[in-house]
Amino acid sequence: MRTLLGIDIGTSSTKTVLIDLSGKLLASSQSEYQIDSPNPGWAEQHPETWWRAVKQTVNAVLSVGERTAREVAGIGLSGQMHGTVLLDRNKALLRPAIIWADRRSRKQCDAVRELLGEERLRELAGNSLSPGFMAATVMWLKENEPEVFTRIATLLLPKDYIRFKLTGELATEVTDASSTLLLDVKRRTWSEELLRLVGISSDQLPPLHESQDIVGTVSESAAKELGMCPGIPVVAGGGDQSMAAIGNGVVREGIALSTIGTGGQLFTPIETFKTDPHLRIHSFCHAISGMWHLMGAILSAGLSLRWFREQISPGMEYKAIDEAAASVPPGSEGLVFLPYLLGERTPHLDPSARGCFVGLTIHHSFGHLARAVMEGVAFAMRDCLDLFRELGVNPGKIVLSGGGATSALWRQIQADVYNREVLTVNTCEEAATGSAILAGVGVGIYPSVQQACAELVKPESSTSPHPENANRYAELHELYRSLYPLLKDSFHKLADLTTD
Repeated sequence: MRTLLGIDIGTSSTKTVLIDLSGKLLASSQSEYQIDSPNPGWAEQHPETWWRAVKQTVNAVLSVGERTAREVAGIGLSGQMHGTVLLDRNKALLRPAIIWADRRSRKQCDAVRELLGEERLRELAGNSLSPGFMAATVMWLKENEPEVFTRIATLLLPKDYIRFKLTGELATEVTDASSTLLLDVKRRTWSEELLRLVGISSDQLPPLHESQDIVGTVSESAAKELGMCPGIPVVAGGGDQSMAAIGNGVVREGIALSTIGTGGQLFTPIETFKTDPHLRIHSFCHAISGMWHLMGAILSAGLSLRWFREQISPGMEYKAIDEAAASVPPGSEGLVFLPYLLGERTPHLDPSARGCFVGLTIHHSFGHLARAVMEGVAFAMRDCLDLFRELGVNPGKIVLSGGGATSALWRQIQADVYNREVLTVNTCEEAATGSAILAGVGVGIYPSVQQACAELVKPESSTSPHPENANRYAELHELYRSLYPLLKDSFHKLADLTTD
């Protein structure tokens, strides 16, 4: 029995799945780790932490049967986007990786926008620059860690470092490269003008591939560490959102993927490249060659509910939080939460934005607070959907993924806020599963990503909006949208007070 292995290098954990060719999950394993923050606003992880997690999870899934290790036909990779891994000329790590949640490069982002202007940035990259993106991180390193900057021989994204450890090959692919702000996304090639602006050359970046391309095979040394056979093909893979889209079957126009994980993303495929004139949403390459996708990204989605639990009710089960929130009517009786705990990307592009509750009264209970957090995250995701509509992209159905899809209450809130039918599918650990499916396409088991998804990914549940709730949430969303402009100056003053 041939199998496929998918590895997802996430922000809080690495997840590995083993599936058979019918898509059945044979085994899965997860290894958690932390984000290091040596200074306020910094977010780093050591790449060897990811590699240890890969070894642990791969060994775990390959221990389920005597023949499993010998039957892996291909390996796919998924990974957190935007992060920066630095290698010297000997291919040794120069420092811990600076990941997407890092805020230190705000000044560099402002400088790029001021120097190029919004229109030129849109022409070159199709996207705006945010802290934590590779381009901004490299500029910060050049100014603040010149002794490191001058020794950079190779820049890698997180999952690409793991592929290097697996195969010894340096490579990347277009979905993850889109998130560096060094790629001409429309033409799917590195932008020489942006590279010059940042201060690096294309020689310091790995070769570009399409996501399903085979870019190496498992080396003898990696095989020994992982408990598998050498020579297994490894495909280029993709950024976590592109891989999750495949794992959820979101591979055609007219459907969107709403992921509430640590962050939140609203993703929809497009066949013709287009960008937001004001660069409030991302336009990235899809894992399917010749396609792109629009993506809105919020920074504190599931993170908002986790923060709420850890600070207000440590150790409380999420099920109990759900029950408390469900006891409160839609709208939380006039309580609104802005989920800007890490600043915000879509639609405000403001790293200084702050989270807050608005409308608190003595009447509000724990349940009101919990529901307001869930609703606030859904309102932030609705902002992304509204931007899609502005560009003439109006998906009819939305697939839900991440922790927000496991809660019946949060599914209903999303259906009501979007005023759309929302679906869940039969796959689990969707980013890892999507990368495994992509590996199957790369090695020739499936003729295309679309056909593989049609065979393997099936709807599991459906939630329709309640008209009364949808109307109530539409009114509240307008109020929610009005709060950021009113509070923006206060957010920035508070940020200035707490920033060195």
